[in-house]
Amino acid sequence: MDFLETPRLFCRLFQLEDAPDLFRFESNPDVVRYIRPPVSDPLQSKNRIVQEIAYAALHEGLGLFACFEKASNSYIGLVKMKHVENTDAIEVGYGFMPEAWGKGYATEVTQKAIEYLQQNFADRPIVAFISPENLPSRRVLEKLGMTEAQNTYQGHEDAVVFEV
Repeated sequence: MDFLETPRLFCRLFQLEDAPDLFRFESNPDVVRYIRPPVSDPLQSKNRIVQEIAYAALHEGLGLFACFEKASNSYIGLVKMKHVENTDAIEVGYGFMPEAWGKGYATEVTQKAIEYLQQNFADRPIVAFISPENLPSRRVLEKLGMTEAQNTYQGHEDAVVFEV
């Protein structure tokens, strides 16, 4: 079942059969440059999906979502909507494979995710964390009306924080 849908994309919770796609994403140094070091073992991506499935089962409507292009039915990236530990905030995040860069997908799907969160988690702050060097993501978040905040969050001390 699709969870988020835009005119060009659909997103659903990751499933175990998506492990090769997630590994392609997580092992690509260009893709994860601003997120974390690349993984080197496909089992790491499979284990992450197992953890994400458990998270989604405990937190209805939140999780890590595989994102697909409708026209080709191809995996192109991911969208994250998850609690920020020890806070009331919910983080929205995204990442895309190089073949999906420059097409406006990040803006399109993040706008949809923010709308979803505002409708279903209206009392919760919505935040995004980016690396200070990640200028393309800064532009996406600013285009969506998110503003840089002075707040810091445990585990994200080096990130620039944006809020809706």
